[in-house]
Amino acid sequence: MMKKTSTLAISFTLASALAVTGVQASPLAGSKDNTCTSSPVKISSTSATPTSTTTAKSTEAQLAKNKKLVLNMYKDIFNDHELNKASLYIVSNYKQHNPLAADGRQAFVKFFGSYLKQNPNYKSEVKRIIAQNDLVVVHNYVTTGAKDRGSSVVDIFRIKNNKIVEHWDVFQPVPEKSANTNTMFPAKGTPVEVTPLSPSEVQANAKMVRTFYDDLFNKHDVSVINKYIAEDYIQHNPTVPTGREPLNQFASFLQSNKNSSNKIIRVIAEGDIVVLHSWSRMDKNDRGSAVVDIFRVADGKIVEHWDTIQAVPEKSANKNTMF
Repeated sequence: MMKKTSTLAISFTLASALAVTGVQASPLAGSKDNTCTSSPVKISSTSATPTSTTTAKSTEAQLAKNKKLVLNMYKDIFNDHELNKASLYIVSNYKQHNPLAADGRQAFVKFFGSYLKQNPNYKSEVKRIIAQNDLVVVHNYVTTGAKDRGSSVVDIFRIKNNKIVEHWDVFQPVPEKSANTNTMFPAKGTPVEVTPLSPSEVQANAKMVRTFYDDLFNKHDVSVINKYIAEDYIQHNPTVPTGREPLNQFASFLQSNKNSSNKIIRVIAEGDIVVLHSWSRMDKNDRGSAVVDIFRVADGKIVEHWDTIQAVPEKSANKNTMF
């Protein structure tokens, strides 16, 4: 089963040769067939009216508030280890999708508190944060000490009434060696906040990325690689060389694995970044992997890609699944 899941991870993270063996569940607190909890904003073809401008500003203010809430939580809880402040950020009936933790704020505090006793130097460095509607995505670099290569962790939080009400995460250790020199994170100096784009541009980016992903991984149409991927594409998956050409070598794998599929659970987009949270399987009997792919788009092409992959475990401490 582990070998099968590993092969699947290859197919659904853009030609990865990743071996999932040894991947642990994230210590950070994060089903049913969910679609994105927040539908994409519908864009009017008419010019902006005073009302629509006011609404846009209100939406931007709420997204900024949601991101500030999450960033403050990272500081107080994940980096300063002040678990007594959990009630400032998390509702009591918090819904948990991390398979190692049970539902509820108190369960999170108990679980993470126990982890901190074993790993007192735990730190989380936020590399990027994006938000859309009631969802906030954080791509962070987690370490437990100076000698730890660390892990790539993507957390997805749902916010309601200025509190975190639900959480998903995907966790992957940083390997010793990589097929490229880009690391699993944004390049040094990249702002944590993404550059804003117009709602219509964000919607177009999200639609393009979703179309590419579905056509490649579910319809197995490899022609979309040259159509949607820039030639100088920057690859951050540690098992794949940078550039577009390595992806074209993926065609034979897709063609010989007709039962493989990648179900997109949710799409979150802001600025030039599009995030896909998906369930990757070789066939209907495979538990598969939870995958978060992060794409950067420029001039109508996918120009950069990061991903984090975690095998779905046989058992979970909650009934919500990783999706």
